[in-house]
Amino acid sequence: MEDNPLRSQRICLVLLHIFGSAALSLVLATSVLAQSSPVTLPDIEVRGTTPLMSAPVAREHIPANVQAITGEQITKRGALNLTDTLSRSLGGVNLNHVQNNPFQPDVSYRGFTSSFLIGTPPGLSVFVDGVRVNEPLADQVNWDLIPTDAIDRLELIPGSNPVYGRNTLGGTIVMQTKRGFTHPGTTAEVWGGSFARYRTLLQHGGSRGKFDYFVSGNLFLEDGFRDFSKSHVGHLFGKVGYRGTRDDLTLSLTHVNNKLTGNGPLPESRLKRDRSAVFTHPDIFKPDLWFLNSQYQRDLGHGFSLSANLYGRLLDVDQFNVDVEEDVDARTNQKGWGGALQLAYQGTVWERPVSVTIGGDYSGARLDHLIGERGEDDDDNGDDNGDHDGNDDGDDELEDDLALLQALVEGEADEFEVETNVKTETHAGGPFFTISAEPIDKLTVTVSGRYEVTYLRIQDRLAGLEDDDDDDGAGTDASGNHTFDRFNPAVGATYTFTEHLSLYAGYSESYRAPTAIELTCANPEAPCPVPTAIVDDPPLNAVKGKTWETGVRWALPPYVDATLAFFRTDLKDDILFRNEPESRVLGFFQNVEATRRQGIELLLRGVWSWGNWFLNYTVTDATFNDEIELFTFANEERISLVREGDRLPLVPPHRVNGGIEFLIGSQLRLSLDGAYVDGQRLRGDEANQRSRLDPYFVANVALEYSYKAFDIFLCLENIFDEEYESYGAYFENAVDDTGVERFMGPGQPFGAFGGVRVKF
Repeated sequence: MEDNPLRSQRICLVLLHIFGSAALSLVLATSVLAQSSPVTLPDIEVRGTTPLMSAPVAREHIPANVQAITGEQITKRGALNLTDTLSRSLGGVNLNHVQNNPFQPDVSYRGFTSSFLIGTPPGLSVFVDGVRVNEPLADQVNWDLIPTDAIDRLELIPGSNPVYGRNTLGGTIVMQTKRGFTHPGTTAEVWGGSFARYRTLLQHGGSRGKFDYFVSGNLFLEDGFRDFSKSHVGHLFGKVGYRGTRDDLTLSLTHVNNKLTGNGPLPESRLKRDRSAVFTHPDIFKPDLWFLNSQYQRDLGHGFSLSANLYGRLLDVDQFNVDVEEDVDARTNQKGWGGALQLAYQGTVWERPVSVTIGGDYSGARLDHLIGERGEDDDDNGDDNGDHDGNDDGDDELEDDLALLQALVEGEADEFEVETNVKTETHAGGPFFTISAEPIDKLTVTVSGRYEVTYLRIQDRLAGLEDDDDDDGAGTDASGNHTFDRFNPAVGATYTFTEHLSLYAGYSESYRAPTAIELTCANPEAPCPVPTAIVDDPPLNAVKGKTWETGVRWALPPYVDATLAFFRTDLKDDILFRNEPESRVLGFFQNVEATRRQGIELLLRGVWSWGNWFLNYTVTDATFNDEIELFTFANEERISLVREGDRLPLVPPHRVNGGIEFLIGSQLRLSLDGAYVDGQRLRGDEANQRSRLDPYFVANVALEYSYKAFDIFLCLENIFDEEYESYGAYFENAVDDTGVERFMGPGQPFGAFGGVRVKF
């Protein structure tokens, strides 16, 4: 289909009109039923004003469009995992399925991305119980390591808020886990359905006096909706705590052991023949995580409180990727540790309300990263015994090759070449503060700031082991020390005109330090295949982000709540990966002078006598803000001039999502939700010269019947069996020799899942 922005905008306007008409009808209906319905919308309290989530603040006093979702809502929405919940429930959050594994999407918000893929420019920070879980190698987020069932509350804070530290360019996701005091009792769940997908869950929580405990475990298995796509996910989470008159102490342990098979995008020529096919296989990702975290809070009296945490993380990742030219075996061993301390005061100064938090944090990590490659003659896409079962062969091959990697490190094998053997150390942190005051009635002013230091040390263990053809020996040693530091401020204000109408505005700054992968792959004269090589490169500048946001909140009490927000984030020295024109896979990272993300968010939520509903509409204009030459497949030279105003890839200009819930009697609940995603530019077409992905609409239905302690549920996903693609890139199909094609990630087809949940 040809690129047609007017068509997609018309579709979006029609859908918005339909959703808006439905919302207006609900508003009118609730006014008729107001006399008999006791249902009202709950007030929203924001706890994530700092990563430790220890100082709750009314949403009306926050100069940003904060969104929140509870663990109960996560369960009710019936989404498969955490990222699906974000996409289906919150406004502006979009998923791009690069690997077509449900636990490995790219999560984008306001044009910024959080991905598990090394080399994807990160722009969102993610915290679990006050601990930053962006990994130190490339600031990537392994979403499969977060135990969704243990989440008590999640908040999405937009903007470049400096309180959350480095990498907070477009927003922050902060999460708080469950405990026995708040979630007593036992829950057991089992369900299954399409794609040989099965899941079991067991949770139990309780308390005895001042002590409480909570444990949650689940196991997920699937064959996947594409060939050779078996995966399993296993989470175990436990927490014990003590809550006294003034003291609150918890200790939690998370263990995750997964094996995820992700098969990347298909060339369009193959996609048209078989949407379940794969191009090369298998791509196997096997993480093993141990995460220990302690949190402490003490009420000091007179409005003062002290909060702290200490944590340690051990993460081992074994990875095996089959590619057209070579197979890649990788092993990452990572140790992380750190803590935070903050002092808060909530009270009055000169008889005016004031809230002050000052604190500091530190995070450290040591990482061993080893990558080896084998040529295409040594393997036949991971299935060299001819039985084409893909998964089991790939898993066995992973074990064999990782053992071979270890032998290579010890000098006992030479079957293939080790491309990367590095050790990195990361140390980051700094002091921060946030002050919120009401100098006059109805006006709340917030001032925040943070001084952040990031230190990165890289040791190249292969340096000097090989001969170098260059006389000067350049390009052989990636070792080096890098330090980045910056003070970032924020200021904002909210004004309450009436009890149900308020206006807010804010400005914030943050920065992102270049990652180890970016720093060691930034030389145009020595391009590298990310993430399979690290070479000596010139330094990169840190990315600086500046966000302006203003909005209005209003309500039609007690049934409708609305927020309209306008935002803009300008980045200076943004970092992008640029392909080398003479190579299909090589490239390097470089600073881009300026990029911009701006847009509009409209969020509506409401209740009525038979249930509740929500509607979100987001406009995102993500563009280059300067001219630059980048790689493209649009011409023979493979270089194109990207001009100011050209759109960034994989950011939908329009997105609408919403849902409605019907309570039928006291035992039956029916819920429907859906999302429209506008056409997105593909990677490799930053100059906007070729067609976009087609826009798509996906709808889901869930039915739940409750009888005593049992919940029997049925979930239907993609009920119209929409054939859509959420990811795309222009690439040369060297296997089929069909030239340049669109490589696209097919969306999940219709699926039906049913199960039972028991609570006692």
